[in-house]
Amino acid sequence: MKILYIGKQFSDDPAGRYYTDGDGSGEEFREEVLRPLLKLNKPLTINIDENVEGYGSSFLVEAFGGLIKHGYFESDYINRVLNLDFNDSDFEFYARKIKQYIKEAIYNSEQYESTKETAINEGKFKGSIDKSFLEDFK
Repeated sequence: MKILYIGKQFSDDPAGRYYTDGDGSGEEFREEVLRPLLKLNKPLTINIDENVEGYGSSFLVEAFGGLIKHGYFESDYINRVLNLDFNDSDFEFYARKIKQYIKEAIYNSEQYESTKETAINEGKFKGSIDKSFLEDFK
C-alpha cells in the first residue's frame, strides 16, 4: 500500500484555508490531492508527521471537514478508507483533530465555489506544488 506523505509530497508547510492564502492551503490539498485519491474508492494512508512541524486548524478543517461540507463524501466512507499514520506521538493531537473535524462536519448544500481563480489573479496562488505523485496512487 502506498502512503501519501503530506510533508514530503504536498508541502512541508501546509497552511491556510483557501487558495487565496497561498500555495499549500487546505482547499488546494482537498481539491487537488485528497478528493481525487478518495474518489478511487481504495484505502488511503496519509502520513501526517514526516517533514511537517504542525498544522493550523484552518488547513485541517478545510481539507478534511470540507470533504463532507461540500458533499463529496459521507463521514462513514472517509472513516472507512482513510488511515492516518504518524510516528511522533505529538502528532496524535492532529490525528484526533482530523477525526473530530470529519465527525463534526455538516453538508452545507451550497455549491462549492473555488477561490483558485481569484488567488491566481491576485498573485497569491502560484501553483508551485508538483502533484505528479498522484499518478503513483492510481
